[in-house]
Amino acid sequence: MKISYKGDYALKAVLELAPLYDSGVVLPLTEIAVRNDIPLKFLAQIMLILKGAGYIDSKRGISGGFYLKKPPRNITMGEIIRLIDGDIEPIACAKMNAEPCCIEIESCAFREIWVKVTQCITDIVDTVTFADLMQRKKDLKQQNMGYLYQI
Repeated sequence: MKISYKGDYALKAVLELAPLYDSGVVLPLTEIAVRNDIPLKFLAQIMLILKGAGYIDSKRGISGGFYLKKPPRNITMGEIIRLIDGDIEPIACAKMNAEPCCIEIESCAFREIWVKVTQCITDIVDTVTFADLMQRKKDLKQQNMGYLYQI
């Protein structure tokens, strides 16, 4: 599995919106881009994909921006990765119902390993929700606060 910049940026954008889910606050595209160091035009394309899939929505106007449509606890990393980057399998023959992709699919020494790799990745990305990631971000921020030193 390889996550593209597009996939990484989509994950970051959803995570940026997640803490605001219950508040009704919207974030302007420019603010999401600046906070996450994402090129604005590229982020606009990503947001259209996320909006089309029903994960986010937008509010127009001077106080407009983007917001999550679904609760963070109901969105997994795997959903966003698959939406943006496609299949998680590192190779086509690792899919559960793989089409024969080579003549050795039944006796391939590698296929079982790729299936296990896929299952490990799937077990993680399909169980980690954006609520989990929000908590992780909060914990890391608190953990790092203890190490701030100024001279």
